[in-house]
Amino acid sequence: MPRRLLDAVVGEALGQAPAASDYIFTARSPAGALVDGAFTPLCLAGLAGPLAPAQTEALVRGLVGTDARLVADLRARGGCDAAYRHPTGVRFRVNAYRAGDCLGLVLRRLPDAPPALAALGLPPVFTGMAALAEGLVLVVGATGSGKSTTLAALTAAILAARAVHVVTLEDPVENLFAPGRGVVSQRELGTDFPDFADGIRSALRQAPHVILVGEARDRETVDAALGAAETGHLVLTTLHTADCAGAVERLLAFFGPSEQTLARQRLAASLRYVAAQRLLPRVGGGRAVSVEVLAATLRTRDRIRAPKEQGLGFSDILEQGEPYGMVTFDASTAALYAAGTITEETAMARASDRAALARALDAVKAGRGLPVSSITGLSLDAPPPEAPETEKPS
Repeated sequence: MPRRLLDAVVGEALGQAPAASDYIFTARSPAGALVDGAFTPLCLAGLAGPLAPAQTEALVRGLVGTDARLVADLRARGGCDAAYRHPTGVRFRVNAYRAGDCLGLVLRRLPDAPPALAALGLPPVFTGMAALAEGLVLVVGATGSGKSTTLAALTAAILAARAVHVVTLEDPVENLFAPGRGVVSQRELGTDFPDFADGIRSALRQAPHVILVGEARDRETVDAALGAAETGHLVLTTLHTADCAGAVERLLAFFGPSEQTLARQRLAASLRYVAAQRLLPRVGGGRAVSVEVLAATLRTRDRIRAPKEQGLGFSDILEQGEPYGMVTFDASTAALYAAGTITEETAMARASDRAALARALDAVKAGRGLPVSSITGLSLDAPPPEAPETEKPS
């Protein structure tokens, strides 16, 4: 009964908001969907108005059922992740969670097939990432910034172009890959392996060329991923950080003070690219991706090996790294504005350096013959009017 209820509710939500990326069911709030990143309330039959705790609990029971692992995770950790396929064939990654004395549910819609790399509007350097034979590639950003989509596109491009064995370690399995020239083994956390670190170590015994790790979420996973990259494998993974510099520092922070020197050396030797992403509202609807890309040049490796105060910062390396395919967020955002994809207001709202981005946008506007200042109608002060002549006394 709970599963039929979940199927019915999700089916109605799909009908009302077919373009939504997420569907949200939380107690004491209306059911809703995220459309282009904005919350939109849904009016569902039998679930009008704020949802009662008993209603959200029934939806969660419809997801977890009698799965001992999901039930244990929900009880011990306050949340669990699962894959869910609606009877219509639509697939979701679902997070069930506890909030106080209530349960909630968020369903992230998954694509029917991995997107083509060329369709994402990413810089050409991403094609080079798909051609790598070994090393570590990080795709970072906030939740919902498209990290998994980019990794899926990279993996699909690798399988289509190269005769390799790709092993994916996911939580849960999101994209179903076609083999192409290569072959793929897709494994799910909790069902096929107990944790990411163990999954990586196990994958090394499966003759992989490429290992996709859903998330580098702890020291053991990072250590295993570095070990796989050091032994000649290409490792693709994600991290929850805002930008490239934060990704490097976050990885190093997993290691203690006594391990820092070795960790820096290992990361400097293994890292190939860090790509950070943001999704911005697109003119006319939808969202566009703005990216920052850090390449592992000699200067980048020197910066990783040395503390921050000893040499260039990552911002300097990024700004001077265009010949190596590096891109800053502001340059990527300015390019989106120049293409008419986003508005000036959207661009400035997500600026990393407002002054630098403003100059880049002014250059675009000047090329279009538009005013480059938001203050118009100013002119030099006019001279005061001459005093009228008066008659001289006789």
